[in-house]
Amino acid sequence: MAGIIKKQILKHLSRFTKNLSPDKINLSTLKGEGQLTNLELDEEVLQNMLDLPTWLAVTRVYCNKAAIRFLDKVEVEMRTCEEPRPPNGPSPIAITAGQSEYGFAEKVVEGMSVRINSITIKVQARAFHASFELWQLQGNSLNPKWQRSDLRYTRITDPKRGEVLTFKEINWQTLRIEADAIEGDDHDLGSTPLRLITNQGRIRIALKRRIKDCNVLASKLLFILDDLLWVLTDSQLKAIIHYAKSLSEAMEKSAQQRKSMAAESLQTAPPSPGLHNLWTEPPLPPTSLPSNLSQYFDVFDVKESSYHTFISRLDLHICNDSSSVDEGL
Repeated sequence: MAGIIKKQILKHLSRFTKNLSPDKINLSTLKGEGQLTNLELDEEVLQNMLDLPTWLAVTRVYCNKAAIRFLDKVEVEMRTCEEPRPPNGPSPIAITAGQSEYGFAEKVVEGMSVRINSITIKVQARAFHASFELWQLQGNSLNPKWQRSDLRYTRITDPKRGEVLTFKEINWQTLRIEADAIEGDDHDLGSTPLRLITNQGRIRIALKRRIKDCNVLASKLLFILDDLLWVLTDSQLKAIIHYAKSLSEAMEKSAQQRKSMAAESLQTAPPSPGLHNLWTEPPLPPTSLPSNLSQYFDVFDVKESSYHTFISRLDLHICNDSSSVDEGL
């Protein structure tokens, strides 16, 4: 019995991994439990699922242990791209299921909730290298108003448009960020590491896919933090500006690539919305509730890809390097 179950697991998960074999699967058929160990995930598959911008490429993803609905420790390595990499491909979930359209396999996977004890994301850029460490992550599918509900209401499908909207939220208990200049890039910044530790936070993600091939048409990401206290020296502030400039050219090239591949969606970006419009309670049409599915789709539609950050309160202190500053945040 265990052998049959392992074959089914291999059949469905081999598309997502590089080194999955029967010896990495531990099963207890009596307890109904299963565990996978030492998995290296397919970085291209992850890029396609997350719709990452083409100025950023995943180079390695490793997970030491995975159980049903639970991951222990995940390591992700990325690099920035001076020239945009090829655009993201179709959904790997649909390909694995032998289908081309958004269907049952996508709905099952998107309906799963995930818990991760810790995740480390390392980013290598031309001017700096950075790491993001998050603890106690949870990922869930929510309804368009970012509330838990029946899974049937966590997506909006409009057959006339041939598009589907889905809504995810990832939250965590602690986030630690570190960044250092690449040696030799700027001597003045080489000894100016940046460090930031925050408590609870969350990311809300809305994805718009094409039904016929599951390709992501647009995505919207909102990074939310509550109160944030950050003490910076003037050299650290200089480092932040330097790092941002080093990324701006690559990000601009990626944006131009995306626009050229979706010329029909070119339009002037709307002004930055206030908090009340950032996916909390989107305004309904003037005439009460939407009268049909297309109007309801319009209310929550993702017109174009965008990325936002909201911090409810930022307490920023900037000091001279000669000052004595306690940075143990």
